[in-house]
Amino acid sequence: MIATVPQPLDRRRLPWLILAFGLTLASALCGLLYISNVGTVSGWIGLPGYEVYVPRLQRSAGLWSGLAVILPFAAALLLGLGKGGGTSQAETSRTNVITNPELSHEWTAATAVVTYLLRVAISALASLAFMVAYFLVVVLFVTLIAGAH
Repeated sequence: MIATVPQPLDRRRLPWLILAFGLTLASALCGLLYISNVGTVSGWIGLPGYEVYVPRLQRSAGLWSGLAVILPFAAALLLGLGKGGGTSQAETSRTNVITNPELSHEWTAATAVVTYLLRVAISALASLAFMVAYFLVVVLFVTLIAGAH
């Protein structure tokens, strides 16, 4: 088993990581707002006093769901920025296995797509984790408040 030494965080990359983290949190917030609007719409449909508000809530639910889906893609893009600064000693000392230029170019493009999709998955899972953590904190808080009375 080969042990790898963790590399220190590059200062050029830190702002992009912070922005990606913020977009992931914003995606979680948009997902929670979407769930809230859907719950409100489903509760208000059929109530005569609230029928007028339902179309506006449906439009805002569409906006929140769109943002909740798009923001992890933007966060994944930001996660890749600031990485290509220079080559490390380990990268320059290894030999290149692929020598055919066409194959190498295709391999690089496929690797870039797979890497981006992996970052999208990480961003989406982090957003879902933030949503679950929010739910757990709210349930804990409500339980503590209800237990105090």
